[in-house]
Amino acid sequence: MFKVLRKNLVTLLAAALLIAAFVWWYQSRGFSDTAMAGVPEYGDVDQRSILAEGDIGSRLEPSYLAYYQKAGDDGAKDTKGHQIVVKGADYTAISGSGASRQRDPEGRRGDVAALTAEGGWVEYEVDIPESGFYQMGILYYAMKEKGASVQRSVRIDGEYPFFQSKRIVFQRMWKEAAPTRFDEMGNEFNPKQEEVFGWQYREFRDPEARAEEPFRYYLTKGKHNIRIEHTRESAAIGELRVFSPVVIPTYAEVLETYKQRSYKEISNSLIKVQAEDAKLKSDPTLRRKDNREPATEPFNRSATLLNTIGGSSWRDGGQWIEWEIEVPESGLYQIGSRFLASWLNEIPVQRTVTIDGVVPFKEMNAVDFPYSQRWQVSGLGGGDTPYLYYLEKGKHNLRMEVQVGQLGQVFERIQDVSQRLSYLSREIIMVIGTNPDPNREWELERNIPNLVPRLHLMALDLQKAIESMYEMGTEKGSPELASIATARDLFVDLAANTDSIAGRSDKLSDTQSQLSGWITSMNKQRLQLDYLIVKSPDQPWPKATAGLATKLGVGMYDFFTSFTKDYRSIGITGEEDEGEPLKVWVARGRDWAQIIKQMADEDFTTATGINVDINVIPAGAMNLLMLAVTSGKAPDVALGVEPVIPIDFALRDGLKNLSDYPDYQEVANRFRPGALIPYRFQGGNYALPENQNFSMMFYRKDILQELGITKIPQTWQEVMDIIPTLQRHGMDFFYSHSTAGAISEFAPFLFQQGGDFYREGGKSSALDSAEALAAMKMWTGLYTNYKISKEASFYNRFRSGEMPIGVADYSTYVQLMTAAPELTGWWEMLPMPGIKRPDGKIDRSVGGASQTGIIFKNTKKSQEAWEFLKWWVSAPVQERFGTELEALMGVEARWNTANVEALMNLPWPQKDIEAILEQWEWFREREIVPGDYLTTRYVNNIWNEIVLKGKNVREAMEDGVKEVNRELKKKREEFGLDRETVGMRTDKEVGSR
Repeated sequence: MFKVLRKNLVTLLAAALLIAAFVWWYQSRGFSDTAMAGVPEYGDVDQRSILAEGDIGSRLEPSYLAYYQKAGDDGAKDTKGHQIVVKGADYTAISGSGASRQRDPEGRRGDVAALTAEGGWVEYEVDIPESGFYQMGILYYAMKEKGASVQRSVRIDGEYPFFQSKRIVFQRMWKEAAPTRFDEMGNEFNPKQEEVFGWQYREFRDPEARAEEPFRYYLTKGKHNIRIEHTRESAAIGELRVFSPVVIPTYAEVLETYKQRSYKEISNSLIKVQAEDAKLKSDPTLRRKDNREPATEPFNRSATLLNTIGGSSWRDGGQWIEWEIEVPESGLYQIGSRFLASWLNEIPVQRTVTIDGVVPFKEMNAVDFPYSQRWQVSGLGGGDTPYLYYLEKGKHNLRMEVQVGQLGQVFERIQDVSQRLSYLSREIIMVIGTNPDPNREWELERNIPNLVPRLHLMALDLQKAIESMYEMGTEKGSPELASIATARDLFVDLAANTDSIAGRSDKLSDTQSQLSGWITSMNKQRLQLDYLIVKSPDQPWPKATAGLATKLGVGMYDFFTSFTKDYRSIGITGEEDEGEPLKVWVARGRDWAQIIKQMADEDFTTATGINVDINVIPAGAMNLLMLAVTSGKAPDVALGVEPVIPIDFALRDGLKNLSDYPDYQEVANRFRPGALIPYRFQGGNYALPENQNFSMMFYRKDILQELGITKIPQTWQEVMDIIPTLQRHGMDFFYSHSTAGAISEFAPFLFQQGGDFYREGGKSSALDSAEALAAMKMWTGLYTNYKISKEASFYNRFRSGEMPIGVADYSTYVQLMTAAPELTGWWEMLPMPGIKRPDGKIDRSVGGASQTGIIFKNTKKSQEAWEFLKWWVSAPVQERFGTELEALMGVEARWNTANVEALMNLPWPQKDIEAILEQWEWFREREIVPGDYLTTRYVNNIWNEIVLKGKNVREAMEDGVKEVNRELKKKREEFGLDRETVGMRTDKEVGSR
């Protein structure tokens, strides 16, 4: 024994040291607040940026919390006892279009004011009896339109008092249209959601729920004009109400009232309401979800049951779910729930709770659901002593609405730091430039006023934010605070060593992105519910989780059945026909596939009698299609196929030529002609586009106005003309560059110059043409001559103002629409810049990657496959799929359909649809030919040679073309294409105007 120990002594000592080091690291891995020890206290320091005078900050309204605090500091107080009600039709002014007087849709209220188009508005005059704070609300009726929530802006005397007043959200009402469905394996599927129409009342509230109570507007005594303007979706106004702030009693006050009225506690009563059986909800996204914890009710170990509601879809301010509860007798009850709040580490999520439309007491404005990785059961608030609620015998409506109030002040502080950091970063760039010499002494403290105090004060504000998070229950060293603590430490470090700022200037932009990302992630208040509990105080709460034996049993069952269970198949829910169903593979997530299956069962199979068997394959796993073909097990149809795949299969005679179907051209007319180019080969057509990305130009109206740029650039030359102006002010123009997307970034310049990638349908490269050379010079010149950033987070820098204009794709549009409310009204989207033709038209040609649907050649159900593919890409189906997908997964999953008609009916703002359709007039994708992959590779290589290595443009192009031509010739010889009697046609003209 001792011999063994002596022989391995060194190894054992090394292992012990490693274990000790790991333990030390694990215990000290959190963030230490000692970094702030050397930061001095500051008095009145001027933190204003030299850029802030009359600049962006003066044009963007303050946040609501800043407005409310300033008004309070100036002496404003709540008024008491006042209520003004103005009928919707009693307006003093109305816009010439987009607004009108109409009859009440339900016929009970007489005339109402209806706002039915963007830009429509009505004005009401109210006579305020006393100066002070007032709250407001409207009685509204959401009219049938695209199904999105209603949005309105509110101006007081022609001004927005705070930026949230530009976008006030009024939710619609939804319910399940039918019972849930089950497939032959017992798996449960969500039913279709349908809208419930009716009058609703709602106060003007923060759309992100960062304030617990409705907005307080400061109004002076006298007459004021209140303008309500349409920004999205049609709705009628029945009443406008202006009233003194509602004071909700505390629980202690309510409890005293219970005693005075001799209310008694109920006994021997316990009622469960399954949360998934909601009566109403604000969004069709709030659907049933499955959960495999054995204590979840109901539970079936052999199948998937939709036994909960909420989770990732119930997270945004204003979203609510309502249930109907019925109690057997009048008295005092406890109300609770079985819930899961596992998404925000150590931070509780909150909900506002109302019963029959009323907040029972103040504490219900923000009910905490504590964080845990496990399911929990507890009362709604009250801690160890759950609150009591008086309920009359009979039915009641209980509603929970997302609330973020506890984090509002933290978000406000961090956003303020982010804005000050944006100004400071731009000031630094104005001194050192975009590519500074890190070895030069820049003397930033002399050139930037109060540089060190400003850095220290930003660090102190972040420290206060961290301390606020500690007070909410976040543990010290929590990874949830990593972004804030890292930024705080960076500011302290930079203040101690200002000479290092030039070499670390990129870290300031990265830090700003991290702070914005932290707010976005923490703003999502996810909560999942299994059931509600209404019980008498003498009854114990149900157990939150199943016992160990039960969990082990279910775990073992799942393990053994995993060897035989088909996880890719979406089961059949309709009646099977004789013979095999049509086999469709979907290269998307299971949620996407389930929607397609549901729609096919309800619509396609019902109309045609053709059953459809849906199977899921991983997105991007296109090799599975090739393996299926070679093994003789290919499906009939595949959806979600990447755009370069159809020609690979057509080259090997693996796909049906869709041109052989007599009505192909009729179907092809649903898309822009230029969108079909990549799927043509040897005169045939081998795929149809499902969705379609697109690039647009985004710009900040406020910043360009401040810079004196009154004409928004329409051509690339006009873009180049404004870049020096932007850069003089520490700003930049954005045009993305990535290795994977280089060819798509180059294509617009090539097409707009009148060039193409290939000659004679792919026999040789056309990148040695004069047009290609001019396009490459223009594209790379943006980076070499104008020094625009090669890499940046456009979304974050657009928000901060560092990149007030740029070209980006559809995902940026969705981000700005959903996560940048403070910019509402200050940005627009237009078609991307182009090149002016001799006839005066601006050529804006641009493509966009798409996913496609294909039919395999070896199918035995050729006509059935074509009927399915036609059905799938039709406008009504694409419109419904987009609506269902957004309902299930949120606006972030908005479906960018390639069908032009369907796009027009999706819930986009009309002005944005018009901009997209204008850009789509110039939509043109590149031709895909055998050997095309080398063109993709060499376009990126050419960019690297020119931009990064300084190589001559012509020389770099010529070297690249030689390699591309060699590969094209090799591929054509390999497949014997030049021996074919039918030559490949060129699509150079297709898609151009």
